[in-house]
Amino acid sequence: MLCLSLPRFLHVNDFVQMKRLILFLIPCIIGVSCNGKTQEQNVQVFQTDVIPAVLPHGSIVYVDIDSLVANYLMTIDLAGELEEKGRRLETDLTSRERRFQENVRDFENRATRGLETRARLAEMEQQLAIEQQNLMRLSDNYRMEMAEEHAVMQRQILQAIMDFLKEYNRDKGYKLILANSFGGNVLYADPSLNITASVLEGLNAEYRRR
Repeated sequence: MLCLSLPRFLHVNDFVQMKRLILFLIPCIIGVSCNGKTQEQNVQVFQTDVIPAVLPHGSIVYVDIDSLVANYLMTIDLAGELEEKGRRLETDLTSRERRFQENVRDFENRATRGLETRARLAEMEQQLAIEQQNLMRLSDNYRMEMAEEHAVMQRQILQAIMDFLKEYNRDKGYKLILANSFGGNVLYADPSLNITASVLEGLNAEYRRR
């Protein structure tokens, strides 16, 4: 009787972990919900903000950067595009995983029933090992691709905000515009110095004109 010790190939749960790592990188950048909310719904965050009086030139002001980024239309659009790409990569990985698992089950079935020679089984095993390595490599590549695009998107958004503030401040003449965030360097700021709503309105108006 032919006795075989079957190799251990990746189980479906291993692939679930791979896909979770890819999905983890689908950005909800700094509080972006990615749940399809419209800008009108998101902007309600600022309805209770203190509306600052006209501040003199040379004032030091601040924006709540987390809220600003999360409600910026550019963020919402780019995050939606990256989320869609992440779903496509997940679907592709799921399809490849399914085919691989079918091949593994076929191999195990033929091996346990003695339907192939040792030489043929060794050949099939080697091919499955190659498929497994390729699948793991593809998962890593997808993960790195998503991480890189996520980082680029963050830089694009922050660059757009900084570019806008240069023009915004030509008329305002503020001495300093700080980025306030939870756990950041600004421990307290007078709400009258909060220009988040004004900046967001200008940012989104500029973005709509593009």
